[in-house]
Amino acid sequence: MNSLPFVSILAALGLGAATVMHADWRADADARIERLRKSDFEVQARDPSGATLAVKGLTYRLVRHRFLFGTAIAYRPFADQGPDGRHYRDFILANFSGLVCENEMKWYDDEAEAGHENYAEADALLQFAEQHGLVMRGHNLFWAKEKYAMNWLKPLDATQLRAAVERRLDDTVTRYRGRVICWDVNNEMLDGTFFRDRLGADIVPWMYKETARLDPNARLFVNEYGILGNPEKTGRLIGLVHDLQAHGAPVGGIGIQSHDSDRLTEDPTAKVLPGDRPEWMLKNPLTPEMFLGTLDRIYRETKLPIHLTEISAKVPSAEDRADKLEMLFRLGFSHEAVQAILLWGFEARTHWMGPQAALMEADGSLNAAGKRISHLLQEEWTSKGEARMAADGEGHFRGFRGLYELRLELADGRTVTRQVALDGAAPTVVVVP
Repeated sequence: MNSLPFVSILAALGLGAATVMHADWRADADARIERLRKSDFEVQARDPSGATLAVKGLTYRLVRHRFLFGTAIAYRPFADQGPDGRHYRDFILANFSGLVCENEMKWYDDEAEAGHENYAEADALLQFAEQHGLVMRGHNLFWAKEKYAMNWLKPLDATQLRAAVERRLDDTVTRYRGRVICWDVNNEMLDGTFFRDRLGADIVPWMYKETARLDPNARLFVNEYGILGNPEKTGRLIGLVHDLQAHGAPVGGIGIQSHDSDRLTEDPTAKVLPGDRPEWMLKNPLTPEMFLGTLDRIYRETKLPIHLTEISAKVPSAEDRADKLEMLFRLGFSHEAVQAILLWGFEARTHWMGPQAALMEADGSLNAAGKRISHLLQEEWTSKGEARMAADGEGHFRGFRGLYELRLELADGRTVTRQVALDGAAPTVVVVP
């Protein structure tokens, strides 16, 4: 795939060169964001009997997006009680609406030794999320690649391995039932066959069905890399989803990793990136049209929501890194199928790809990439101000969907402050005792 000509990729995605050359990706994305992510809100105040109360003024402030803007969180920097840990936690709370454990919910972390389970770190991270109103993705129950299987797992015979898989599901899914919004059930199945080779092809659909039985409310995802701008692997991903569904697996979403976000470029004539790269980092340039074309195809052929689950951009220049990440965030937020965008870490000392992928420097200061993402989330994509008041005392304003803090000034002189989730589906009623 890395050597596939750029024009061939465009053709496979149904994109012509003229489209690429003349598309104003930023303006188009902003227009879609305005249409897809915002609503006109109406707020009414009533007493407990249902009688309408007159409102003189209403101010509003978006506290947290309904869209999942998130990051992977790691226990070691989180638990640091010094200034480094404070900077780490503060950046999370200032910017994100959700989290995913970097390693702490993976099987090899929870049960490094057979029969010795330890969920303490995952529990602490989930407790932090819940304490601050952040949702948590479950990542992951299993990993399809053999190299990520624990040494004690590999020599088990089929009967023993099946028993271990059943115990893993029962223990972990039950433990976090109702507390995670989704699970990546069997990670990176397009490039790994550990469980299928040992337990047969039926084991993977069974994993999905059993997870759904144990936690009916968790949405169950496939999660794969090397997808964006890669028509061949995109086709295999769609085929995998359809095959799982044909065998009864309740697949509820598609996770797309992009640790190779350094490929993003506005330049349709950009060359293939030089040098050796691991197989999970493609080399072909990724234009906005290719990015959106991939998402369009996946959504068109599966009708499933998409999470951009693992985002990293390793770029020497923090300013260039900012450009890459902004492009991904702006494009992802603008696509109708995308419900989540999650960085895979942000802090220089602990980022798995090193300081050149970080948003926060070792001293806790934000570099250009961190400032850019914070600007998007805290300033450009926020809603706050004073509502327009109608003659009947109702407040009206337009804003991003999410959790709001509303401050109502009533005609009788009282001031009431409430936190309310707004989605624009119906008038919002604030009951004032």
